[in-house]
Amino acid sequence: MALNLGARFPLDVATQAPEGPRTIGGLLTDGPLVVAFHRLWCPFCQQAARDLDAVDDELRAMNARVVIVYREDPDTVSSSCAQRGLHATCLSDADRRLETAAEVDRFSLARYGLFSPRRLVAALRSGSRMAMGRNVLQGRGTYVLDTSGRVVFAHQARTAADIPRVQDIVDAVRSVSTSTPR
Repeated sequence: MALNLGARFPLDVATQAPEGPRTIGGLLTDGPLVVAFHRLWCPFCQQAARDLDAVDDELRAMNARVVIVYREDPDTVSSSCAQRGLHATCLSDADRRLETAAEVDRFSLARYGLFSPRRLVAALRSGSRMAMGRNVLQGRGTYVLDTSGRVVFAHQARTAADIPRVQDIVDAVRSVSTSTPR
């Protein structure tokens, strides 16, 4: 069961970055926070990360930050995010403590098989790479938090190709932002 709107996001669960432990609460400072649970090997996750990166200026104008949480070790996450040129803060949750606390559900084998081949081809053509990591049936979730850590947008992926519309994320950030976009 994923976190619902209005729920308090787990702010104090430690994740890892190359510079040391980080919490979502420690990153939630001046404005809303977008927290996305992605997989490095997943082409749909790579596309979703590029979609968020494309609206980075708009989100920053509203004092919002984007955090992408991966399961791989901190050095792998950091080098992969740097290689992809992502503006987001990339964190490692190799022990799955934050993922578990945020109630990100795993895909069932049947749900994983329902992804859209057309969207897979489009994601691969746009520059995504596909490789299989451990825990292939990992779920994916995207949340927008207000400055108190309450969930104001929640998207739990139903299939591998189920990516939230980036405009829905921007609209959720706008709904709780105290800053007017430029």
